[in-house]
Amino acid sequence: MGSVLKNVLWLSVFLCLSFGFFHLATDNSFWHRDDFGYLDHNLRMTTGKLALFDSEPPLKFQPLVYGISYVLFHRFGFDPRGYFLFNILLHGLNSFLVYLLVRTLLRDAAVAVVSAVLFVFTVGSYGKAIMIMSGLEDLVITSLTLLTMLFYFRNELGGRGKTLSAWYVLALVFFVGSMFTRSTSFSILGAFLAFNYFFRQDTGRRVLNRNFIILLVIAAAALVVKTQVFHYRPPFYTTESPGPLTAAYYAVKNIINYLVRMIFPVHTSHLVTEAGPAVRFIYGFATAIRVLIALMVVSYSFFGFIFGNHTIRFFIAWTYIMAFPFAFFQFPGDWLNIRHLYLVSIGLAMVLAAGAVYCSRLIAHQRWRRLVPFAVPLFFILMARFIVQELDRSYELKAASSAAAEQKQAIARKYPWVVVEDGNLRYSPDVPPDAAGARSP
Repeated sequence: MGSVLKNVLWLSVFLCLSFGFFHLATDNSFWHRDDFGYLDHNLRMTTGKLALFDSEPPLKFQPLVYGISYVLFHRFGFDPRGYFLFNILLHGLNSFLVYLLVRTLLRDAAVAVVSAVLFVFTVGSYGKAIMIMSGLEDLVITSLTLLTMLFYFRNELGGRGKTLSAWYVLALVFFVGSMFTRSTSFSILGAFLAFNYFFRQDTGRRVLNRNFIILLVIAAAALVVKTQVFHYRPPFYTTESPGPLTAAYYAVKNIINYLVRMIFPVHTSHLVTEAGPAVRFIYGFATAIRVLIALMVVSYSFFGFIFGNHTIRFFIAWTYIMAFPFAFFQFPGDWLNIRHLYLVSIGLAMVLAAGAVYCSRLIAHQRWRRLVPFAVPLFFILMARFIVQELDRSYELKAASSAAAEQKQAIARKYPWVVVEDGNLRYSPDVPPDAAGARSP
């Protein structure tokens, strides 16, 4: 079977797994404040496409995401099912890209498949980015990041690092595209730097090679353009800065907290208070469990860097690099948002997959016992399924809440061609969308 046909089959598998795991979200409605923010912004774009480049808080400079959102809005309007279905399919595509990325770096099909399966079941991120409309921004930046890295890695490993090769040009295109989404360009560069270091023997190239320098210069130039032309400001702190030492302490603490939350996602919320006695019993030991997991994470990271192969080292570095912006730049306004773990969780998925597959191979002569190591990934998948079901139930209640109803009414008051009927947003048949501009809020 040809490699192209195999990849098409794997893509189909991951799309089906994604839909099967998250189809329960397709009957949900809008509830998150960011969802209504996107609807508001899409309606504003109907009166002027320059809104594509809006970046004043709470908006971010991400015209590519806003453009995709507007295309979806033009097709689906106020029907949430289309947005959720798009998120589900994009998540399936991202899972396929995880498979390709791990296979490119590790050259191990089994680890690549298990990694992608863990990711498609959202082990480590637990589904929130897929189950809300505004999660589109997390999915898009992940797609662009994975595509950029996949082509960059293939160029370095198989293309001898040629600057004018098709692989590098594609990496460059998607890297530039990532600059028109939420700012993670320097995280991508950090991952490239880690790759250049850990795989320097495979590539035979310097860590600071020409291809990396070109991307660094482009990222720096793009940052200047965004700040000077589009008045973009990185969201360092929403309140007074605590000072460099305290900020560094917060960053380190929040990185550890994010990594702990990937493994132990139980935290204070109504999901815990309304859950069964088993969950509440476990949560009674939450502090001790978090401390233990934090020590395990630090220990694994340390010994993984010392004794792990270069691929394991790279994905450990990936996890910390990808978590860093969310642990520092967003603090404290968006502290420990589980949505931010979507991209970060790829590192956890790969580490769990590699551990299970390699341990199984060590006892391959044992007929049934060789399957025991896969109990760990299975446990995380079952936990992810439980959390996704609980989130779905919670989101249905929030969509029917008075707070969601008030946000719908606020949009209807602002745009004369929008009304609320039977609790849902609709276009008014008496006022066409281009008849008047938005009213002042």
